[in-house]
Formats: sequence, C-alpha cells, structure tokens
Amino acid sequence: MFKQFLVFIFFFAHIILFGQTSDLDQKLKAQQEQEKLEKESENKKDSLTSDYYKIYYIDGRIESIDTTLNIYKDYKFNFLREDSFDLISFANSAHTYNKLSYDFKSYNKPDIGARGKHFHYFEKEDIGYYNVPTPFTEIFAKSTFEQGQILDMLVSINLTPQYNFTIAHKGYKSLGNYQATRSRGNQFRFSSNFNSKNKLTQWRFHLVSQNIFNQENGGLTPDDIYFFEQATDYFVLDQSGNQILEDDGSFKMIEYDGYLDRSRLGSWVFAEGSLYSKRFFSNLQRVLITNKKRNVLSVNYQFTHEYKKLQYKDDNKSAIFGELDNDQNINDESRFIEQENTIGLTSDLNKFGKINIHYSLTKLSNNFKIYDQENTSEIINELILDQSNISINWLKKLNKYSFEFNLNKSSKDDFKSDYMSLNIKGKPIKNIEFELSSSLIEKSPNFNFILFRSAYKAYNWYNNELNNEKISNINLKLSYKELLVLTGDYNLIDNYIFFRESTNALTGETDNKRLAIVNQVNDQIKYYSIKLFSKVDIGKFSLVNTVKYQDKKQTLGLEDLSTLNVPEWITRNTIMYSDDIFNKSLLIQTGITFNYFTKYYADYYNPLLSEFITQNYKEIGEFPRFDFFFNAKIQQTRVFIKVEHLNSSFTGYDYYSDPFSPYRDMTVRLGLVWNFFS
Repeated sequence: MFKQFLVFIFFFAHIILFGQTSDLDQKLKAQQEQEKLEKESENKKDSLTSDYYKIYYIDGRIESIDTTLNIYKDYKFNFLREDSFDLISFANSAHTYNKLSYDFKSYNKPDIGARGKHFHYFEKEDIGYYNVPTPFTEIFAKSTFEQGQILDMLVSINLTPQYNFTIAHKGYKSLGNYQATRSRGNQFRFSSNFNSKNKLTQWRFHLVSQNIFNQENGGLTPDDIYFFEQATDYFVLDQSGNQILEDDGSFKMIEYDGYLDRSRLGSWVFAEGSLYSKRFFSNLQRVLITNKKRNVLSVNYQFTHEYKKLQYKDDNKSAIFGELDNDQNINDESRFIEQENTIGLTSDLNKFGKINIHYSLTKLSNNFKIYDQENTSEIINELILDQSNISINWLKKLNKYSFEFNLNKSSKDDFKSDYMSLNIKGKPIKNIEFELSSSLIEKSPNFNFILFRSAYKAYNWYNNELNNEKISNINLKLSYKELLVLTGDYNLIDNYIFFRESTNALTGETDNKRLAIVNQVNDQIKYYSIKLFSKVDIGKFSLVNTVKYQDKKQTLGLEDLSTLNVPEWITRNTIMYSDDIFNKSLLIQTGITFNYFTKYYADYYNPLLSEFITQNYKEIGEFPRFDFFFNAKIQQTRVFIKVEHLNSSFTGYDYYSDPFSPYRDMTVRLGLVWNFFS
C-alpha cells in the first residue's frame, strides 16, 4: 500500500505544481498581506508592557508582572521567593526556617499548628488570579544540594477578555549534604478568574494540592557537633581519653578534613515527616445596584474546604523523644478539616467610603491516630468545633490620605479570633509617605497546643484550660521614595503560648533528650523593633543596607523560661555594581551581600511536632555570612549565580540555624526566571 502511495505522488506531483503556479501571483500577494498583518500584530503586542498583566488576590492586593532586574529580585531568589531577611534557612532547601524576629501585625486564625512545615505552604491569600492580554508563562528554576532541583512553572491564559485560567506547579527535590535531610514536594495550583461583560458578576476560585515531604534528623549529636565545629582540626586524645599537652602549653591537635564531608556526621533520628493538603476555594460576587461611577451595592458568597494530613514516621524508634507507649511502631498521624461559608455585602457610599460586612460559619475537626485501641473510650483523640464570625471593613480614600478600619468578632470563646485594627496612610509632602497602624487581637491557641497524640508517652496532652492570647500593637512606617524606609513596631503580648524544652540542662539531659511541653506566660511580654532600610546609588555602584534592632522585656520567676527570644541586631549590607553592556542588550549586576545577627537563645526545630521549641540552653549567632552574586538580564530572562556563605571555610565552623542544626557550608547556586508573553 505504501509503494502504491509513492507511485501516486510521483505521477500527480507535476499536476499539483502546475495548479499552484497558475495562481502564484495571487498567493504571493496574499502572503505579503498576511506578513503585513502579522507584523502589525507583533508591533501591537510589543507595545503591551508588563503593567497590562495583572494579578489579583483575595485580600485586595493588585500586582503587575515585574520583569526588571534589581537587588530586591536577588533577595527574593530563594525557595520561598520572598525576602528572607527575618529568617535563617536550614542546611537543605525546602526544609524549614528559624525566625530572627516576629511579626504580630498579621491576623491569623487558629489552625492545626505544625508551623515549621508552613513556611512555603500556599495559603488562600497566596493564590493569584490573573488577567493577561496575551498568554503568560513564568519559569523559575534553581539548583539544590547534592542531587535535585527546584522548578516552579506557571501558565496563564485569557480564553476571552472575561475569563482567565492559570495553572502552576512547583516541584522540587534536594538530597542535602547531611544525613537524613532529603526533601521533596509537589505543589499544584489552579486558579480561575471570570468577569462578566457588564462587569456585574465576578467569580474566582482555585484548587490547590500540596505534598510536602522531609526526611528528619533532629540535628547533630554532641559528638557530631564537636567534629563539625573542630573541622578541620580537632584534639588528639590519649588512651585514657584525655587531651595531650604540648611543650608550649597548648593541646595537641591533628588536621583532618574528613568531616567536611557532612554526610559522615551522624544524627539523632532517621525519620520522615510530611504534610499533605487539598483545598477548594470559591468567591462569587454579584453587583446589585450600580451607577456610572461606582458599584453602590454588591453581594458575595465565599466557600472554603481544606484538608490537611500530618504524618511522622520513624522505623528506628529513636529514644530522643522519650519512652514509647507499649513499644509501638512510630507512625503518628493527624487529620484536619476546615469548611467555611461566608456571605457578605459590599457598598460604595461615595463620600462616606467603601464598607464590607461579612458573616461566616466555620466547622473544624482535628483527629489523631490512636495506638491503644482497647481504651479508645478513655482517650480524647479528636476536636470538633464550630464558630461564627462577623467582620466589618471600612475604607476611605482622600486626596493624600487613606483610612482603613477592620473588625472581626467571634460568637464563641472556643476557636476565637477577635480582631480590630486601624490603618492610616498618607503622602503629606512630595516623596514622603507614612503609614500608621494599630490593632487589638484576641485569639485561641492552635489545635496542637490543645490536643496532641503520639507513640511517645511524653507527647500526649489535652489542654482545655489555656487562655486566649491577647496582642495589642502600634506600628509606624516612614519612607522617602524607595531610598529610605524606617519602620517601628511596639507589641504588648498577654498569655503568650509556646512550646518549651522540659529537660534539665544542668544534669546533661538536654544533650540526649528532646522533651517539649506546652507552656503559657502569665505575665505580659513587651516586644519592640526598629528597622531601617536605605539605598544609595553612586554612579553604577549601589549600597543597600537593612538593619534591625529589637528587644523584649519579660518578667521572669524562678521557674519561668525566657521565651520569644530574638537577636538584638540583624543586619544585611549589599554593595553592587550594575551596567548595561553589548549595546544595552545585556544588563548585569554583581556584588557581595553581608549578613549578620547577634547571639541569642534560638528556638530549635522539633520534627515530631513540626514546631520550634523555646530553650535557654545554647546560643547561636555572631557568625558573618558573605554571599557573592552575579545576575544578568537578557530580554525577559533573568539569570542568577550565587556563591553562598563563601567565607565558611576561614571564619570558623560555628554557624547554626538552630542550636543543634548547622547552617549551610559554601556552595554555588544557579538559577533563572524566564517570562514569556505570547
């Protein structure tokens, strides 16, 4: 059959060619017209700037696609894709972050807890709804440690001017340099944005599926901490285990760089922790009354269904967390379900401002796996709560000022989330802006403070008498263009709830055990901070400085533990050179960033709880970090090359992310952000 087809083509090809030549002039003319149209279309497309590509968020934020290359993009070129000035990452990508400071301005409802696994978790507020004149694609890629990579890809398309859908997927894998620190995950997002032609109906919804997995090692043992800190030199011991004294009075040491291979250092546990989640969110809004200038009255309905499963598995039955209950296999599980229905009214009253009133009904459940099946009736393993909230938001904009007031009131004491805030923004003088805000917050503790179940005896509790946290704060922000920004925060915290280490450091118990318990501060904590940002350009050179001073006041009794511990100073300083080369077709930026924070009693990460635990046993800090970077931009592609912690080999091995987990050694990281607008 194939041979017959070839013969047919051979004999009839000349007939086809003859037929084509008969109207060759017409086809050439049509081709020229088509090329002209394509050229006009291309010119029109090129005239579209990135400002036409909008991203909308449920909290009212509106952003434009930004393809510029600047120092802020370098600060955000990390796994979180956010400026991590107030955080210090763990040794491996996609693990967790320790806090260098706290933010009490944000309003968060009580949740399942496990906050150590939520740093890169996509919350409702993190999902964007796009509106793009042409198809838009963004690719984020970055190398990881030893084996693996990070790839975050997003595609957004407007099928019509009214309807957009966006698909995004973040996949990552990193082996890590230390034992039992491998991380991997998949975070899929789908969002949809619909606006009717008459602009009276708007519907936004998203689907999110997230699977976050980490191997957990619990930090280094005391012996491995010794070998980590002494590399490349450590003391020589005699047969009795004593140090050998040299003639000059110093102790004999041997040079050995074998422990620079971090995989030779041991760990406390060889476990696995994961967070699996699915969420469906929908927000439908309909304008009921409108005029030519504004929407006078509109109604909206919002629905959220979110499911989370936390799991901790340890086949080796590590004894670091205490005794086991009946020698059970360690496979802790908890499941959390939240379902929320919200109906609201929005009215634009012109001179009076814009007001939103919402009423929500929320149902929550959190249950744990039970190991002792014979006594299930005597064990509380599930929390089931429901709550209703009414919230009011008022916004008024004047020529130079804007005023915003927010109020949220819960009907029940359980799962309470009362909130009241006032925010004033203004631009009284040219290039000078200010923002003054204050808030009062009262909220119930997260679920894992109230109830937790585990195969470990010490990690089983039910605390139904915890008081609600109460927070009051005032915040001020002053800025001159983008060159100078001064921020001040003052917070008063009552009934602060935290996890504390209960082992005795004096007897050496803290060296071998990690026993965390729930604790609440009876006295008030005063926490304040002042942050200064400045950027100075001198020709093609730039000096960018960020400095933060903070302090905490707490009245301590004999048995109290100092908590909410923070370093007194945090600083980040960057000197950078920028230039356009190759006839301005390539923009390059290169420089060095210096990071430093003073010593403090940092919280340590507990993988069983996926939480950070307060301790007053060991301080970390006062180690400098220098990062060299070389960034370049070609059209819409930004390339990032960074040598992280380049000074690690000659300023001492005393750098930690928490008291038992080292920070990263020197490493070279490569990556790019690539945008397409067609």
